[in-house]
Amino acid sequence: MDGSGSSPFPFLMVGAGPHRLALRALRSLDAPGPLLLHCRGIEVGRLEPRGRIAAGTILELPVARLPHVPLPAELRLSATPDGPDLAPPWPLAGAAAALTLLGPPSVRAEDLYLDHGMLRGTGREERNGLIEPVLYARINGATARAVSVDPPVGLPEGGCAFRFALPILPADLAEAGLTVELHMVGQDTPLGHFAWTRAGAGAQDRRLAELEARLRQMEEEQSVLQRDLQEKLRRQVAVQQERVNGFIAAAATLLLDRLATAPGAEQDALRGLLALTAPPQAAVPAGEASGRQVRVAPEDGVFGAGWHMEEVYPSGSFRWMSPRGLVLNPAPERLLAGVTLEVCHLYRADAPALTATLDDAAAAVEVEADEYGGFRVHIAPPAPRAVRLLRLVSLTGGSPSEDAGGTDRRVLSLAVSRVVFDYAG
Repeated sequence: MDGSGSSPFPFLMVGAGPHRLALRALRSLDAPGPLLLHCRGIEVGRLEPRGRIAAGTILELPVARLPHVPLPAELRLSATPDGPDLAPPWPLAGAAAALTLLGPPSVRAEDLYLDHGMLRGTGREERNGLIEPVLYARINGATARAVSVDPPVGLPEGGCAFRFALPILPADLAEAGLTVELHMVGQDTPLGHFAWTRAGAGAQDRRLAELEARLRQMEEEQSVLQRDLQEKLRRQVAVQQERVNGFIAAAATLLLDRLATAPGAEQDALRGLLALTAPPQAAVPAGEASGRQVRVAPEDGVFGAGWHMEEVYPSGSFRWMSPRGLVLNPAPERLLAGVTLEVCHLYRADAPALTATLDDAAAAVEVEADEYGGFRVHIAPPAPRAVRLLRLVSLTGGSPSEDAGGTDRRVLSLAVSRVVFDYAG
């Protein structure tokens, strides 16, 4: 549309920016009074232009808040709450459109309290009522755990509020107490903090709680490394035993056939016997190797702490991960260029949301949908490097027994059908 008067509307919404909508006048007109922007009858912005407005003039209409309404929704422009539209509606297809208008969320946690092993509270966002909150918590500064969130409800003044709950495990209560820091995906600052300490505990005791949590994490990692060494030793012993069995079989064959074989054939048998005594080759790492890739199946022994037992079905196999999981690099002496997780199932999430570290270095995480309805999670270090351990922390998850009253008491986040390690050389 242009300013020729062919449009029945005097204005056109031409763009959205932080806290404003841009309007263009399609023809010259006198200011019709206050311009009201509303969503489902709730006013969300107001502009009071004065004098005559020339055709082509760009007006910036402030957007103060968005209410909690079903999506998709529309923003409508009029001079009075029940007046005719002055511009075609501006669509709000999803929560991402609200972030474009209002910027990053600013959620704060209120009313935090412990109730029968659960840390409960209320999250409040006073501007954006269309957020879809995904929360996680850091326990004692080390352990990350998903937080259960109820559907948001609208606030009378705009925005929304929601309840959340975090399970507190007995192992979380250290000698010095407990500290919890709440976070939301997409928001840089924490929502809130919760601390529980014995009487008289201070900063040193809180630091001690963090150190105790870190020690527990190191103990888990040491158990994983010990399991890795045991697996390598088992493979070496299996290769050696295979060589011994081959030597015994060849020696027995030589002794039984010696009387019936010719001298030349006897020499060939001796040469074959000597070849069997050559030093054994190094054990092949777990997984299926192909050039610069090693593909690891759920049945392999590289899955460490935080993974449940593999589940095998006619359609394939997979492993569920708890909120945290460790994966051993099957070839730690090679330079690792990246890791790909093939995710086939998710618990209470539309897409994987996780963080990853390779040894002690943070790694970039990218998620893409595959052609089978699952996802591929690509994890890459800043540069190829030798890595022993991949640490994964899921920001979503839960327990079926707590959420639906079932019998499965496991804490689930995502299920992996295969892990692919890519090496630089």
